Amino acid sequence: MSLSSAFSADFDSPVVAPVPPPATRHHTPISAEAKRFVRHRATDVMDNTCQIYRGSTPDGYDEDTLVFTPEGPRELVYEGPCRIWEIAGAASVVVGDAEIYQQSTQLSIPWDEPAIIRRYDEVVVTSAPEDSQMNGKRYEIQTVAKAGELRATRRFEVTGIM
Repeated sequence: MSLSSAFSADFDSPVVAPVPPPATRHHTPISAEAKRFVRHRATDVMDNTCQIYRGSTPDGYDEDTLVFTPEGPRELVYEGPCRIWEIAGAASVVVGDAEIYQQSTQLSIPWDEPAIIRRYDEVVVTSAPEDSQMNGKRYEIQTVAKAGELRATRRFEVTGIM
């Protein structure tokens, strides 16, 4: 009896790399001119000025020296126009025996800003001509909004630091 070396589906099937589908280009219905217009209009309503800082991680408590090393110097990552909007009332959260109040809201900065803003960066409102109560308010970045075909601004969810 002789053995055949011909292809058999039952034994030693060849491995064939999948063929990717042909590249298709998705054309957005939103023109570059429309994007520029919307982004310009969104920046025009940013009547506040903010600074966004990134702090270094604290070294913490050293058990050998019994010294707590606080957070190092902060780095200014953005300074310029911003808009704080959809301000909600503070919600209370009970942690242990303490009642903590947190205020969640939205922050926008211009779309073309090259700074990379991250979670836990701190926002300080340095100028708010329309609302003097906003001067000096501090917020912490919680999320960075991403998605959508037409983003008019860089948008972040922030919580108030009270």
